[in-house]
Amino acid sequence: MKVLHLFSNSKWTGPAEPALNLCLALRELGVDVDFACAPGRPDVPNKIVETARDRGLEPVLRFRLDKHYNPFFNVLDARALARFLRGRPYDVIHCHLDNDHRIAAALPAAKRPPIVRSSYTGTGFSTRREGRLLHSASLVLQPSSMALEHDARTHGYPRERMHLVAGAVDTVRFDPARETPDGRRRLNLPPEAVLIGIVARMQTHRHYEDLLEAFRRLRQDSTSAHLVIIGRGTRQEEVARRPVRELGLESCVHFTGYLAGEDYVGMLRALDFAVFLVPGSDGTCRAVRELLAMGKPVIAAARGMLPEIVTHESDGLVFDGSVPALHTDLLRLTQVPQERRHFGKAAREKALRDYALPVQAERVKRLYACLG
Repeated sequence: MKVLHLFSNSKWTGPAEPALNLCLALRELGVDVDFACAPGRPDVPNKIVETARDRGLEPVLRFRLDKHYNPFFNVLDARALARFLRGRPYDVIHCHLDNDHRIAAALPAAKRPPIVRSSYTGTGFSTRREGRLLHSASLVLQPSSMALEHDARTHGYPRERMHLVAGAVDTVRFDPARETPDGRRRLNLPPEAVLIGIVARMQTHRHYEDLLEAFRRLRQDSTSAHLVIIGRGTRQEEVARRPVRELGLESCVHFTGYLAGEDYVGMLRALDFAVFLVPGSDGTCRAVRELLAMGKPVIAAARGMLPEIVTHESDGLVFDGSVPALHTDLLRLTQVPQERRHFGKAAREKALRDYALPVQAERVKRLYACLG
């Protein structure tokens, strides 16, 4: 089977890594996969292209594949794609973003392979334009039951052509047994400190004010608790750094900034448990699955698709989003280490069972076969 994946972006953001990882995992299963992405500007490094090549996948760079719709360039891309398909027939075109889907859908229906669309919107597509675009796809791969039901109800897309395919993470890279840089040493924290982490951009909608108030209350009960904020943001002074100073929490709230590669994995490994308050730009909440893969329990607010990732009282806790409830759950996991270990073991088992790349790729391969 030959499958062409289209990715209309040149930036290493959002779905870029999941899309590329899926291509590589499908290749491991014997699927003949090509990956086409935006070449970007010649004077700007293109991490998607560089990463694909580093992992042994030479990307197709014959199209502009701009992130945003442009009627002129989209027509040129559709024509170039039609010529490309005449030279190398494919069984499936797999689209990951709106504009690459538009380009594929612009081909005459009788002359194009079936289109498969991956959704990375945990609550479903929000606009009518997106809903109309869905109907050109033979299959839509949804990251959550919430998204599936929304798109069936709101956009009238047939339920039988939508399939739940959970987002995947590299469970080999995110393995708590693997040696990584020491996050505690980086923060100069002793072994007895209880590290609570959050991986989220510091923006006004991310409920940092709730987290910091709940953590302030926690410190009155447990002086061993430390909060580790992993990420950055254009509003970080307003959203987090100034409130931390005003609350007198400078000695126990630690800002790592943006972490990449092994430094990021090492910091996750250093945590005792984590908090996730609201889905961000990645509606599928990949950071939560990475934390579960690292064997870290997650306290998640009941927002978006978070309750579909974290199972209450199994691999973490799901709360109602209020400060008192968050404080209660923070205190519970801070003071009961055996619960952290129990939830963490279940979290790792869930990640291996449900979120591993080979599991996702095998499911997608079976769905491709249904189109034959």
